Amino acid sequence: MKKQILIIGIITLLVCIRLSGCNRISPSYIAEKNKFVGTWIYLVPSGNGSNYSFTYYFFSNGTFCFNKTGLITNGTFDIIDGNLFLTYNANGTKQYVDCSYMFSENNTKLTINRALYTRQ
Repeated sequence: MKKQILIIGIITLLVCIRLSGCNRISPSYIAEKNKFVGTWIYLVPSGNGSNYSFTYYFFSNGTFCFNKTGLITNGTFDIIDGNLFLTYNANGTKQYVDCSYMFSENNTKLTINRALYTRQ
């Protein structure tokens, strides 16, 4: 009887150890998220010939800052199901934005929802 309890205990322990391994972050996820880190600028042509820009600042700790002509938004970013997921507060309410994205030109260009940003 003691032997059976010991065997059941060992099996339970091995199952728990195996299941805890599911929480590991894959190296490909980390590499993909690190591609965002840096400053990205999108120049928006205006109707009168002058330009203004949108700028994303992505940081290695998973936070971002977005500057749209002086209006600054801070929050966090993540990659979920192949999309860029942004979380931020707007007027005291938590907001979520799910964006499509694609890197090009050796990761120097980043398209977010069809807007092309250039790494600075």
